[in-house]
Amino acid sequence: MQLPFRLSSSVQLERLPASLYCVGAHAQHPVARPAGFPVMQCFIAFGGRGRFEFSDGNRLSIAAGQALLLPADEAHRYEPFPGQPWLLGFVGFEGPCAADIAGACGLPLRTAISLKETAAPAASIRALWQLAERADPDAARLLSARLYDLLLLLGSLAAGPAAPAAPPRARQSDAALERAVHYLHEHFAEPLVMSNVASAVGYSVQHFQRLFREAYGEPPLAYLRRIRLHQAAVWLEEDPRASVSDTAGRIGMDPNYFIRSFKQVYGVPPGHYRKVKRP
Repeated sequence: MQLPFRLSSSVQLERLPASLYCVGAHAQHPVARPAGFPVMQCFIAFGGRGRFEFSDGNRLSIAAGQALLLPADEAHRYEPFPGQPWLLGFVGFEGPCAADIAGACGLPLRTAISLKETAAPAASIRALWQLAERADPDAARLLSARLYDLLLLLGSLAAGPAAPAAPPRARQSDAALERAVHYLHEHFAEPLVMSNVASAVGYSVQHFQRLFREAYGEPPLAYLRRIRLHQAAVWLEEDPRASVSDTAGRIGMDPNYFIRSFKQVYGVPPGHYRKVKRP
C-alpha cells in the first residue's frame, strides 16, 4: 500500500470534535521532529520494523502489526531498522475532543499497541485518503465520522496492554546487565532500590546507572516503571473488582503516583481504562 502524504482539503472548513489533518502510507524514511507535530498522530506498521526515539531518551520499536499514538507537539524522531523496509501508515488528527476520543477508545499514548489484524485498518486508511481530497463541509463531517470509526476499530483490535518492549541485548554481551533486567522483571512488585540491584550484579550504583542507560537507552527506574504499569493494566482488565489503590499496592507504587503515571502512559486514568477494556 503506497499512499503519498495527503493534507485534508476540508480541515479548516468546519470545527468538529475531531478532524482529519493528514493521512498516508508509504515506505518510511528517517524523520526528525524536534518540535513535534502540530496534531495528534496515529501510526500503523504494515510491514518491517522501525524505532521511535523521544526527547527524554526513551526508545520504542514498532513492528508490522503494531500501532502507536503520539500527542501533539511531542518531540520525536523515527527511522526504519537497517535493511528492513518499513511500511508505515499514518493519520494526523486534531480537535477539542481528539485526545479524549482516542483515550475513550482504549488507545494509550506512546505505547506499542499490538493489533489482531491490519487488513481492516489498511482499508480504513485508504478510504480516509481518498475522501481527504474533497474540500466541502460534507466531506469534513464524513471524515470525522470515519476517523472515529478507525479509532474504535483499533481499540477493538488491540490485543491487550502492550508489554514493555524487551531492551536489546547489552553491548558486548554484558551478562551482568542482562541479569539486572531479569531481576527487575522478577521483583518488580517489591520496593526495589537501585543500589541493591546494582550490588546484586556486582556494580556500584553510579556505574550501573550509566552502563544500563548506555546499553538500553533509558535508566533502570524508567524501565522498572514500564514493567509495573504494564502489569497493572493486565490486572485491571482481569479483575474488575480490584480497586485502583489495591492495584497500585500490588505493583509497589503510591496510589497518587500510580494514577499520574498510568494516565501519562495509557492516556486515561486506571479506573477509566478498566471501564473501557472490560468486555
